[in-house]
Amino acid sequence: MPLIILTGFPCSGLTYRAHQIASGLESTQSTLFESGTIPASKPRYKINVVSTHDVSHPRTVYDHARTEKEARGVAYTRAKRLLGKDSFVILDGMNYIKGYRYQLWCEAKALGTTCCVVHVGTPVDQCVANNEARILRQEHRIQTGTNEATQDVSAGTARVADATANPETPTANLTEPYPAELLNNLIFRYEEPSTHSRWDKPLFTVPWGDAEPPIADIWSALTGIPHPSVSETPDHEPSSLTSSFAATHVSSGASVAGSLATTATRAGGLGRPRVKVRPHQATVLPVSTDSSALYDMEKRTSAIVSAIRNFTLSTPSAETALAQSDESKGISIPVAEASTPVFIPAHVAISGATDELAGAGGILALPRLQRLRRQWISLNRAYIAGGHAANTAMAGGIVSGQIGDAFVRFLNAEFGVEEE
Repeated sequence: MPLIILTGFPCSGLTYRAHQIASGLESTQSTLFESGTIPASKPRYKINVVSTHDVSHPRTVYDHARTEKEARGVAYTRAKRLLGKDSFVILDGMNYIKGYRYQLWCEAKALGTTCCVVHVGTPVDQCVANNEARILRQEHRIQTGTNEATQDVSAGTARVADATANPETPTANLTEPYPAELLNNLIFRYEEPSTHSRWDKPLFTVPWGDAEPPIADIWSALTGIPHPSVSETPDHEPSSLTSSFAATHVSSGASVAGSLATTATRAGGLGRPRVKVRPHQATVLPVSTDSSALYDMEKRTSAIVSAIRNFTLSTPSAETALAQSDESKGISIPVAEASTPVFIPAHVAISGATDELAGAGGILALPRLQRLRRQWISLNRAYIAGGHAANTAMAGGIVSGQIGDAFVRFLNAEFGVEEE
C-alpha cells in the first residue's frame, strides 16, 4: 500500500502531523468497513509510522554527514521493510533532501504502489519558537529533575507562548531540541518539494494554522476509494486553500540566507480512480534467467564452434575450401545445431594473414571463434527463456530451439554476410 513521505522544516510539527494522518486513515477505513464499502472479508490496512529519530539516532546526527547518512539509511530500511500490499507507511522526518525523496519514490514504484508527499508548511519563525520552547522545557526538566513541562519559565518567554499553547507534537514535552546553530543550518539546507518534480506528486501542504491535514484528499489520491465524507455528498467540490508564508531571518543572530517561500495547496479531484503505477526499467529487478537455459546456450554455441573447428581440421586451406565448395561465392559450413549454414564470402576467406583458415591470423582461428561466442552469450543471456523472454512486455525473446540459428546469424554478420 502507499508510502506517505512527510517533509518540512525542523520543529515544524512533523511527528504531530504524522500521528494525525495515521489516526485519520485508521478512522477512514473503519468507517468504510462499517458501511460495507470495503468488504468485511478483506483484511484491514496496517498503519505504520516510521520515525527518523530514536535513542540511537538523536537529532544531533545532523552535525556530521556520516551519522546523518546512517540515520537516513536506518529509516529507509525500516520503511522498505514495512511497505506491502496491506499497509500504509508514514515516514516521519524532515526528508529535506530531494534526492532522498526520489529514492523513496523509486522504492514505492518498484513495489507497484502509490506514493505522496505531505509538506508541513510551518513558517520559519514558528519553527524557531517551537525549538526555543523545547529548550526551555529541557532546561526546566534538568533544574527540577522531573519530566513535567513548564507553564511559565520566566517573564521573557512571551515569544514562545503560542508555541507551547499549540502542541506541535503529541510528546512535545519530551522531544529534544536542536542546537540553535544546527537549526539554522538545517533550515538553510532544506530543499522544498515542488509539483514540477514527479517524485513530489501528489503534494499536500498542511499550514501551521490548520487543525487537521487533508485526510480525505490523501486517502482518495492514494487508494482511489472515495472518502466517506465525499460519498455522502455527491455534489462535493474539492476544497482548495492557497496561502503563503514569507520566510524571515532567524532572530537568534544567525540569519537564513535567501528567501524561502512555502505555498500551501490542497489537491482536488476526490473520488477519482487510483492511478495505476507502472514500474519502469530503472525500478524493476531483472528476472533471473533459468540456469538450464544458460546451460543450453553454452552447449549449443559450443557445438557450433566445434563443428567449425572440425571443418578447418579436415580442410585447413582457404583456397582448397573454396575449390571444394558447391557455392562459388564462398565457403559454406553446415552445422547440426542450426537450419542455416555458416557462410564465409570468398573475399573474406582469402583476406586473412594466412591461407590457413584456423591458423594464427586466419578467419576461423579458434581464439576468434571463442571470443565471438563469449560476446554473443553476454549480449543475449538476458533474452533467453526465463528472463526477458518470459516478460510479456518484451517481444523477441530467444527460446531454446532458436539459439543455434541466432548464433549462426551473428557469425555470418561478423564474417561480412549481408542480410537479404
